[in-house]
Amino acid sequence: MYHAAHGDTAVLLLSPWGFEELCSRMTYRLLGERFAALGYPCLRFDLPGTGHSTLASAEISDENSWRTAVCKAYDHLCTLSQAQRVIVVGQGLGGLLAAHLAQQRPVAGLVFLAPATQGRGHLREIAAWTAMTKGEFKVSSTDGPPGGFMSAGFVLSAATVNEIRQLQPLGSLPAVVQRVLLATRPDNAADARLLEELSANGLVVETTVFADHADYVSSPIFGSIPTDTLDKVANWVTQRFPVLTGRQAPVTVGQAVAHLDGDGYDENFFRFGPSDMFFGAFTRPTSGQKTKTAVLILNAGADHSVGWGRYSVDLARDLARQGFSSMRIDQAGIGETPLWPGQQQPVMYSLRANDDVACAIGWMEAEAGIEQVVLLGRCSGGYPAFLSAVSDRRVVASVMINVRKLHWEPDEDILKAIRDPVEPVDTYRQNLRSARQFKRIINGELKVSTVLRKLSRTLVEIAAKKLAPLFGNRSRHTRISRIVRARLQSLTARHVPVALIYSEGDPGLRDLQEWAGRDLAKLAAYPNVAVHVIGGADHNLSPVSVRSDVTNVIAQFLRGKLSPSN
Repeated sequence: MYHAAHGDTAVLLLSPWGFEELCSRMTYRLLGERFAALGYPCLRFDLPGTGHSTLASAEISDENSWRTAVCKAYDHLCTLSQAQRVIVVGQGLGGLLAAHLAQQRPVAGLVFLAPATQGRGHLREIAAWTAMTKGEFKVSSTDGPPGGFMSAGFVLSAATVNEIRQLQPLGSLPAVVQRVLLATRPDNAADARLLEELSANGLVVETTVFADHADYVSSPIFGSIPTDTLDKVANWVTQRFPVLTGRQAPVTVGQAVAHLDGDGYDENFFRFGPSDMFFGAFTRPTSGQKTKTAVLILNAGADHSVGWGRYSVDLARDLARQGFSSMRIDQAGIGETPLWPGQQQPVMYSLRANDDVACAIGWMEAEAGIEQVVLLGRCSGGYPAFLSAVSDRRVVASVMINVRKLHWEPDEDILKAIRDPVEPVDTYRQNLRSARQFKRIINGELKVSTVLRKLSRTLVEIAAKKLAPLFGNRSRHTRISRIVRARLQSLTARHVPVALIYSEGDPGLRDLQEWAGRDLAKLAAYPNVAVHVIGGADHNLSPVSVRSDVTNVIAQFLRGKLSPSN
C-alpha cells in the first residue's frame, strides 16, 4: 500500500506479526494516510507468508526471506518517492527488522513502537500468550509445521522461525541512524533496558510512553486506535525531519490494480465503490473456464480481509484450486476501508453492511463478469451474508459460519452481548455443582455477585421466552421469531441454499437451538438449510485441521449446489 506525497523524506512501515498485526492493520493504514497528508510518502507491505502475500505461511523455506523483503521494500519506496532520506517505523517484530534494515540501507531515523528486543525472547513471549489462550483458541505454539510455530491460528514455517531467532538483539544496534524514537510500554523492564543499551551505543534516543498499547493489541474488536501515540510519532517526524518546501518531485501513484500469480490461482487487488473507498481482492482459478459465479468473503468481526489465522486468504486460494472464484473485501470501517460518511463504530452487525455487499456485487458484475454470488461470512460477517441473501436476488447461496444470531434488535448493545453473552441455564447448573467454581469463589477469583448477576439474566431470558405467547406481538421473542421465519421462508421460496456451519458449543449454535429446538426441528420447514457442526473447533477456527474441515464442507456445499463452470 503506497501513500503518495511530494516530500523529500519517505516513511517505511514494518508491521508486527500474527494476532498483533490483526489488531494493528487499521492503525497502520491511518498512520500511512497521516504521513502522506503531512507530505511524507509512505509504504506498507505484507511480509512473505503473511497478509495477502503469495506464499503460504508454512511453505517459506528461505531463512533470509523477511530480511530480503524489507530491503526490497526500502528500494521500491525510494524508486516510487525519489526521496532523499527514509525513516523506518517498526512495531513488535517489525522493530527488529527495522534495526536490521538500518544496517543494510541508509536510514535517517527509526521509530520503535513497543518493539521486540530479541527474536528468541519474542517467540517465547508469544508462546506463553498462546498457552494462556489455549482454552479459547485451541492451539499450541507447537501446532504449526515441523520446526515451525503457531499462535492464534497464525503460522510460521521452520525457516521463518530460524530467521527470527537469528535477528540481532535490538540493544546491539550500532549508531547507524541520526535519531531514534522509542515508544515504551508502561512499566516494561525490557523497554527500559533497551533505552539504556541504545544510548550506550551512541544513538540519540528520544522516548515517549505508549500508554494505550495494552488496549491497542488486546483485540481487533475491543481494542482501540492508539490516537495519542500516533500523534506523538507524527509530531516527532515533522519536528526532527521537516519536509523541504519547494520540492518539485512528481507524486508517483501506484498501479490501480496489483496482480499476483500464485499456485493454481491469480489474484488482483484494487479499490472500488464510491470514491474508491473499499479494498478488495479477487481470486480466480488459473485453469478451466472463467466462472460466472463467485464467492464473496466478508469480514469476521473487525478482522481485516486476511482473516483470523490468514484463513480468508487460504480459503480463497484453496477454492480457486477447486475451480471457484472469490472476492474478499474490507467492509466499511475495517482494515483498509474507511467508514461511510457519517458512519460510526462499531460497524459489526450494522445494516449498512448490506450496502458494502451491494457495492462488491456491483463491482463483480461490471468488472469480472460475475452473474451469481455466494455470500460467505463468519461471526458478524454471517449476518450480512444472511440479510443480503434475502434482499438481493443476485445472491444464489449463503454460507454462515458461527453466526451469532439471525436477527439483532436495533436497540441491542452488540458489544456487550459479545463480551458478556447470556449462558444457557444448563451451564449454570453445571457450574453450581462444580468444585472448581466453588474454589474460585472461595479464593476470591470469582465474585458471588457476578455469578448471581449472570444467573439472573439467564433466568429473566428464560421467563421472557416462556411468557412470549401471552404477550403476542408485544413480546420481543415473538417478534424476533417472526422475522427469522420470514427471512428463511423467503430464501426457501427462491430455492437459495443455506449452509450454517458451527463450532461445537459455539454461542451461535446455542442461540439457534433456543429458537429451533435442541434438535433443530423447526429447520425441517426449510429444506434449503443445512447445518454442519465441527468438533474440536473454536469460534475463530484457529486449528489448521479445523480450517481444513470447514473448507471441505464449503467446497462440498458449492459443488453440490453450484457447478464451478456456471
